[in-house]
Parts: sequence; structure tokens; C-alpha cells
Amino acid sequence: MIINIECRKCKRTFDCDVGQINLDEYALRPRFEKPIICPDCGERSLDEVYLTERGQTQMTEATLTR
Repeated sequence: MIINIECRKCKRTFDCDVGQINLDEYALRPRFEKPIICPDCGERSLDEVYLTERGQTQMTEATLTR
């Protein structure tokens, strides 16, 4: 699954292939199969990025179609 993300450090917006998305029912946070890789900063954690508005839509579509 491709998700649109913004890096909090460099402010770059990019598309990232995060693989399969699962929701952690206890933490209510997404878990990605693949790491988030910023083209400028390298691997980033979920806390080090923002989901753009487009990325939020993509996540919703990915999790609701299951």
C-alpha cells in the first residue's frame, strides 16, 4: 500500500510503500509491514512523520476495505 507522508524533520512530502497495514486494537495505531523511508532522512518511525490529508484518505480506504 502506498501512503502519502510528510517527514516532521525535513518537511518533505513523499509517497511510501508501507506494505500491508494492520491496526493495533489496543493502541489504536496503524502497524505497517514495511518501514517508512524518507528520501532525505532515511528510516522514520510513525511518531516522526505526519499523514497528509491524502495519506489519511489512503489509510481509511485501506483499512475499511478489509
